[in-house]
Amino acid sequence: MIMLTRRRMAHALCAALLAAAAPAQAETFTVAVIPDTQNYSDASLPQPRGVETFVQQMQYLVDQQATKNIVFATFVGDIVQHGDGQFRTRVPGAPDGTYRYWDTRAEWDNANRAISILSRSSIPFGMVPGNHDYDSYSWWDGENSPGTRRPLADARVWNLYFGPESRHFAGKNWYGGSFNQGLNSYQQFSGGGKRFLHLSLEMDPRPEALAWAQKVIDAHPGQPVIISTHEWLSPASVAEAKRPSGYDAYFKGAANLSPDEIWDKFIRMNPAIFMILSGHHWTPTENGLSHGENLRIDRNDAGHPVYQILQDYQGYTIGKDGQPGSATGGAGWTRFMEFDTEKRKIRFYTYSPLLGRYAGRNGEKTFGTAANLSEFELDFPPQLLN
Repeated sequence: MIMLTRRRMAHALCAALLAAAAPAQAETFTVAVIPDTQNYSDASLPQPRGVETFVQQMQYLVDQQATKNIVFATFVGDIVQHGDGQFRTRVPGAPDGTYRYWDTRAEWDNANRAISILSRSSIPFGMVPGNHDYDSYSWWDGENSPGTRRPLADARVWNLYFGPESRHFAGKNWYGGSFNQGLNSYQQFSGGGKRFLHLSLEMDPRPEALAWAQKVIDAHPGQPVIISTHEWLSPASVAEAKRPSGYDAYFKGAANLSPDEIWDKFIRMNPAIFMILSGHHWTPTENGLSHGENLRIDRNDAGHPVYQILQDYQGYTIGKDGQPGSATGGAGWTRFMEFDTEKRKIRFYTYSPLLGRYAGRNGEKTFGTAANLSEFELDFPPQLLN
């Protein structure tokens, strides 16, 4: 009897230990990442081909919400191509210096049409601006210029269409707040019985934006943090130890910080941050292909891994017919991150609803780079196990 009792006690102890180690709620859930969409919105590219690709991409997310258990979606910037819509294009066949002048909100309306499909669903989502989304991005120097082009700063149109008071975010209980014309914001979502904090940060954030973000993190202790920001990594084929920085091209003279500075001043000292998602960087298109993927893992000051993932498919133009140029750049490619709380794995995969195919399957170098940049698996970091 004594031996039987001891066995029962041992079994009970083992069961208790296993229960303590298991996730609070066994579940598989998905976070979708929408890379640079500016070509879909672009008023100077073939339409409605581009915007229909954008619409199809958004509708696919909504249609797959239940099947994939999509609990959140994030845009990594460059929603439109030409800033506030004031830009000029050269007139083909005309003498040098002959331009067509544009002043249109068509690109913002294209993006708004597509994103409204997502915002009418129950999927929480966040948006960050890319360099193309600032008002003055496509302004020019010289005659008929709307004003000073650089440094990029104002985002009046962004705030109107995608700011905190826009139809997409006003009154949404998962939208926590914003800073500086909606260029920075935060959202919350749940998956696997855990509450997550998502920070949408402006491109190359300034110190005051990071100070705001720190207050948000401090106000949500214990929540693992994902950051989306436009610029962070270069494609794997051209990446260097130093992260890329567009400071000289876009923010020279302003207080914006480079990705490496942001790592040192903000990321590494916040143990709750476990992932950074970005777009922006890609290689020039050759035969319809472009490199726009990378994975980098660094340890923060707590010794925890921080997963940094680039996805930018804007240079991919191969359509259903297999011909370069037959799809608008991006071709609907979307990144999915599947969190499996039982296996404690995050599975990354890439799919295009336009093409109806996955990237990187069976070793295929879909984008001309290693297949394991398109589809791969990572362990749950400690930030998800606490």
